[in-house]
Amino acid sequence: MEKNKFNAKLLSSFGQGGSAFGITLLDLVKNQDNIRVLSADMSTPAGLDKFKSVYPEHFFNLGIAEQNMIGVAAGLTDEGYKVISVAQACFISMRCFEPVRQFPGYMQSKQILVGIGSGFSLTFLGNTHYALEDIALMKSIPYMTVIAPSDSMQAMKALEAAVQEDAPVYIRLFGGTSLPIVYEEDFDFEIGKAIVLRQGKDLQLIAAGSMVSIALKVVDQLQDEGISASVIDMHTIKPLDTTVIDRNASLIVSLEEHRIIGGLGDSIANYLAQYTSHPKLLKIGVDDKFSVVGDYPYLMEQNGLSFEKIVERIKSIL
Repeated sequence: MEKNKFNAKLLSSFGQGGSAFGITLLDLVKNQDNIRVLSADMSTPAGLDKFKSVYPEHFFNLGIAEQNMIGVAAGLTDEGYKVISVAQACFISMRCFEPVRQFPGYMQSKQILVGIGSGFSLTFLGNTHYALEDIALMKSIPYMTVIAPSDSMQAMKALEAAVQEDAPVYIRLFGGTSLPIVYEEDFDFEIGKAIVLRQGKDLQLIAAGSMVSIALKVVDQLQDEGISASVIDMHTIKPLDTTVIDRNASLIVSLEEHRIIGGLGDSIANYLAQYTSHPKLLKIGVDDKFSVVGDYPYLMEQNGLSFEKIVERIKSIL
């Protein structure tokens, strides 16, 4: 994709799916004709409508049959195609776990799996549709790379990078349109290489996906109160970039719109646990419970993931 071709505000209005599939995918297919996209009846929510109209021979709607979609993708991959499968994050991870484990995992079918509407994105559809276990499931599969882009521009770059990977990849997309902007300008993106957004000396915030923009607000508030914090965008959760984790920090805080069991925080904890001496880790995510259904701000507030709740919790630890 040509650098600086699109501005951050425009991409934000398209959302992660619209930016990745409505823009980037069109460019990718021009140069890589073997790309095929499978959808579990999700073309419109995923921002694929323009792609399927421009490249109808590259698109297949498998209907609401996500498990079957993974098998079809495996067959196409064996025939030399680069296959991108798209479904709601809750279903491509939970409903499809066994096919994903067998095909991209055990058989090393180098598919790209894209889960849309992760976390609490699907709001009033309820707990059956909240994707809060998908990272835990996907990172448990051997050979699987797990990426959680933090804004629309990064979603584009994640898709570009995933197409070049010689391994199965899961990309976790969140939200609809008009998303918060993390990256105002073009930047370098590399799978497995975290991005340092802020430097600080008192504590380190390590966030992924939707929580990165919130982490930036949190550190601004902490700065106003005399607390200096760094922010890491850990966009790749597997493989985890352990080189940026500050083992000399007084406190590390992980932020994720995912259950604290099995997510980003657990990956950081597993790394720190191998050392005799390491910082205290505060894992902020969704606790071991189901939520009362509501709109997005209500769900985030209820689960302690609002900006104010996070600031309050960090200050109570400090």
